[in-house]
Formats: sequence, structure tokens, C-alpha cells
Amino acid sequence: MNSISPHSALLNESNWNEVISNISEYPFRISEIHSLNKEIRLSSVSFKYNIEGKERYFNGLKETCLTTGEYLIASNQTYCEVDIQDSGMLDLGLCVDINLDYLSQGLSTLLEPNQIISKANKYDYFIEDDFFMKYKTNKEFHRYITSLFLSIKHHQIEPCKELEFEFIKQFLFHQTPFLLAYSKVPAIKKSTRNELFDKMMMAKNMIQDSVYSNITIPEICKALFLSEFRFFHLFKETFQVSPHKYLLQIKLNEAISLYRTNLYNWTEIANKLQFADVQSFSKLFKRHFRMSPTAYLTYR
Repeated sequence: MNSISPHSALLNESNWNEVISNISEYPFRISEIHSLNKEIRLSSVSFKYNIEGKERYFNGLKETCLTTGEYLIASNQTYCEVDIQDSGMLDLGLCVDINLDYLSQGLSTLLEPNQIISKANKYDYFIEDDFFMKYKTNKEFHRYITSLFLSIKHHQIEPCKELEFEFIKQFLFHQTPFLLAYSKVPAIKKSTRNELFDKMMMAKNMIQDSVYSNITIPEICKALFLSEFRFFHLFKETFQVSPHKYLLQIKLNEAISLYRTNLYNWTEIANKLQFADVQSFSKLFKRHFRMSPTAYLTYR
């Protein structure tokens, strides 16, 4: 067995069945896989992060595809199928079976003092309810996960308890905005809240994935089986921003990222991001960043 430490393992095609059959011994598992199609058992709260490549997960009802910098949270699920297609490159991942006691302590320590979210909603979100949901990372969390992956691979890891404490701290820091959004969903029944939050997270992911396309809000509403009015209300209540404004924010932030690569000028960026023309792009850019694209050159 390719055990890296008493509580972690490196998974690949050759040792998959052996490690999975003893999965409770390895709460932290990194993977380097070319191709795989297997069924795996899940813990009460499972965390699966895609560092590089593409992975598809299916729990019998819902399919979730993870690309680089995305992760899956599966809570109160019995199993799922994982499918990794051979793309000619290694698919790199990190799996963590989250300790419920430590998670509860982390939620109380990090969130309750500031009353970010009520105790009832907080525990529903992670521990009591069923979730099979995809999240997108940010630079800080991705950097931490990549560092953790390398530390595990090169045997440079802390004792298990300290490793779990640090992971839960970093995980909850990244999850705080989602916990807050969950508490804002305008629904009283727990089952309704979960269903609507799932739809809003799907919508948010669709908007983020559409930065280079012309996807429209009506198309998103159709995919979610919601009227435009109800979708607008739910999205704004949940994330405190309208879907149209959120889409614009995503595109303009991407414009900055593209410009910093030094590969494109502003006209090329406006075209690449599907703005009507460079004048419209410049106007929206100035409204959002309080400076024109030209002024940004000096600021940079």
C-alpha cells in the first residue's frame, strides 16, 4: 500500500482498491491518476478538491464535474462514482474525510463569536442535511491546498490532529461567504432552503463559467426551472448582489486578469469577453473600478 504517513495515502490506479478498502485509516488522501472509473464510499462530510485535471462525480441522482480549482462537498452521502478520463496528463486531487467533532468545534470557535450565522443554520448546512455541491476556490485557498498536497507527497506533514485543525480553519475561512449566503436564502423550511441554495449555487457557478460566452439570465432561469422574477429575488437575497451585476463583476475582474498577462490590449479583451464594443466596455470598466482602462495603466 502506498501509505505516506499513518493518516495519509497517495492514490493511483494500481493501489486504488487496496487503499479504498482501508479508507478509514487515511482521512487525507492525495491522488495522481491518469484514468479511473470506480465507486467509492463517502464519510459523513467528504471534501474532494481538483488541483489539476477534470473529474466527474455521480451520487445516483446528481452529477458534478470538477475542473482545476473546484471542490465537492458531499455530506450524509453513502457513496459516489468517480470518473477520470485519460487526457494524457495526470489528474491531481486531494480528498479529506472531515472529522465531525473538529468541524463542530471549528464552526463554534470561528463563527459564533461574531454571530455570522445562527447555530441552527450552521449545523444544518454541514452536518445534518444532505449536500452534494460544487464550490469554486480562490487564490488563497488554492495555494493552501496545493501546499498541503505537496507536503503530504513529500512527507512534510504535521501530526494528524494538527493537520485536521489547520485544514478545518482554512476550509471554514473559505466557506464563510457561503455559510452567510445560506443563511440569507428566503425560506423557512429546511428542505426548501437546501433546494433553493443548491439552485443559487448552480446559478453562481454557471455565471462564473460563462465569462467568455453570451449566456443570458433567461437561459439560466430555464435551466433552474425558475421564473426570471423569482430567480432575481432569490439570487439577490442570497448573495446580496443582482445576477446581472454579478456577471458584470466577473467579466470585469477577468478583464484585469487578462490585461496583467500582457498578451492582450483592451480592445482584444473587450471582444474576448463578449462586450458589445470597446466603448461599452470602457464605460462599464470606469463605473466599476472608478477609473478608465487608460487610467488603469498609470495605476498599475
